[in-house]
Amino acid sequence: MQNFKTLLFSAIKPYSALLFLNSRTAGILLLAITFLNPSVAISGALAVVFTIIFAEFLEFKEAYLAQGFYIYNSLLTGMGIGFIFEPSAMSIALIAISAIFTFMLAFMFNRLFSVYKIPILSLPFSIVTMFLYLASLKYSGLLSTLVHNASMYDIELPLIVGSFFKSLGTIFFLPNTLAGVLIALLVVYFSRITLIMALVGFYFGVMVHSYLLGSYQQALYDPYAFNYILVAIALCGVFLLPTIKNFFLALIGVAISVVLTDAIGVLFNYYAIPVFTLPFNITVIVFIFILSIIYYKEFNTDIKYTPEESLSNYLSKIFRFGETPTKLSLPFSGEWSVYQAFDDEWTHKGHYKYAYDFVKKLDTKTYKNDGLYAKDYYAFGESILAPVSGYVIDMRQDLADNIIGEVDRVNNWGNYIIIKSDLGFFVEISHLMQYSISVNVGDYIQANCIIAKCGNSGYSPEPHIHIQVQELGIIGSFTKKFIFCEYIQEKHLVLNQVPKKDEIIHSVIHDRSISSRFIYILDDQFSYEVYEDGQKTGELSFSVKMNALGEFYLKDEADNKLFFYNDLKQFYFYNYIGEESHLKWLFILSPRIPFVSSQTIKFQDYLPVYLVKSKLESFFIELASTVNKQLYKIEVDYEFSNNTLTSKFGSITIEPQHKAHTKISYNNIELRRIQ
Repeated sequence: MQNFKTLLFSAIKPYSALLFLNSRTAGILLLAITFLNPSVAISGALAVVFTIIFAEFLEFKEAYLAQGFYIYNSLLTGMGIGFIFEPSAMSIALIAISAIFTFMLAFMFNRLFSVYKIPILSLPFSIVTMFLYLASLKYSGLLSTLVHNASMYDIELPLIVGSFFKSLGTIFFLPNTLAGVLIALLVVYFSRITLIMALVGFYFGVMVHSYLLGSYQQALYDPYAFNYILVAIALCGVFLLPTIKNFFLALIGVAISVVLTDAIGVLFNYYAIPVFTLPFNITVIVFIFILSIIYYKEFNTDIKYTPEESLSNYLSKIFRFGETPTKLSLPFSGEWSVYQAFDDEWTHKGHYKYAYDFVKKLDTKTYKNDGLYAKDYYAFGESILAPVSGYVIDMRQDLADNIIGEVDRVNNWGNYIIIKSDLGFFVEISHLMQYSISVNVGDYIQANCIIAKCGNSGYSPEPHIHIQVQELGIIGSFTKKFIFCEYIQEKHLVLNQVPKKDEIIHSVIHDRSISSRFIYILDDQFSYEVYEDGQKTGELSFSVKMNALGEFYLKDEADNKLFFYNDLKQFYFYNYIGEESHLKWLFILSPRIPFVSSQTIKFQDYLPVYLVKSKLESFFIELASTVNKQLYKIEVDYEFSNNTLTSKFGSITIEPQHKAHTKISYNNIELRRIQ
């Protein structure tokens, strides 16, 4: 590894990964805590070193080691050897062999499990240590040097309290009250939710175990009770979001792990094999596998450094960009009215409830004259636009349009077209005009291109557009929930929502001249003069950078980072990492720039709590949001008019001939772009 910092972080990160944290500082402190038992500390460190040397020998990519979970299994194996065996030439050889094999097993399991999106957790460690301790029965030299889990220091606490800290310490092979207290202090600094779930998991597990055993004290003395802690944290904070629903799922998982721990303990006791983390691994892997199959919506698909950050990221996304990822553009241009919405009173029921019908109105009527003919209806013959980009996989256009007052009950969908979007879901638009489809099966089409005309075929009482998202690419398939990316309603730009019945909405006309001002290129630099109370106080620059994940961000001189995205409909910021800065205020003032051709447009956005609240306020809001998501909503009104976006926080201005924001104003500060 050429980069020494990457090498060092690869050696430190596994320590913090044992508690599902992602922090160099936490890793260093946890490494220091392990020296309460020098045998554990030295053996663990040796295992990490041997693993990294082996990975270097095989020329593994740095990215693999930087992920941490490839090495923390080896770390556990090394600490496990140090926990039972005193350091010696033989134990060091055993550490090298087992750490390398654990690393290879971890890499193999990760590739196999990733197919089903299942984490490997500490399963490689559990498997290797099982065979390791079986083999050690023949190594008399190792057995004769058994140390009795000795620690250098400890403190006495009442059993009901001390047992929790001892179990927490046992995660690091330190069944020591002092170690547990130090680890708990470290955990609460980085994540209050993690400590809460550790407490809840432990005491709920002890309660269940004591009920089954008939002895509360015996349950408190169980050396493998730390499995309850790990299960609770994993199922409510790490792999699943810290919500009230997942809280109860975690309790169920803890109860299951209690029984598994006893069962495995009885089985392993015959050969004196430690149970270690096997109950935790089995419980969590089974839960995640089952929940992934049913597409459980409260999965933590974007795991951050702490559960608090994961929850904040999730809530910001669902409030700002919609709870469902299935998004459509409107299938029309101009102004239309909602005839039927989701789960409406006529045909949108049961498995077919997620669909929308649109009609055109003029003076509250959908037709002119007496409405006796299809051509009298304003919707009839109007162009239908592709709501997504994708391939046309099925269509029909030979059915005649119904005479007004009649419906085709045999060919319910009438003329239709089905598109498989680039994201994998299927969109069906039906009741099209006879022979009006302008594309063919197999064609790739772009969103917003004309694909057909509105008709009155199938089960259609009057000309209208019917649109739905389907589970399968066949006509008549069950529907799935979706949202519309954007539409205008009474001069308000509505984002990532669906309109209500009878609401009149207008399609958005995009202004490419605005879009072109926010097409940033890597290493673009934007310089500004800084004014306070009208007096120039200095200059600064924002530069465009990209991380290893391909995410673009603006970076200032203090290394603060503001992440952005341009989806050709709008430019928006979605994450900020750093301290108080002008970049942070840029996010607050301009969370998004809509590319809308309109004199004046208003819209609402939801700012992340950490942007506008203090750390203490954010702590309480994030904690309360685990019970009630709505508490996280911070709604702000914005108005975009004459190239200026204003809100209660200040304003930003853009200019037709220049890229980026040309003026940024808040409080008594103004940033003016240097051209």
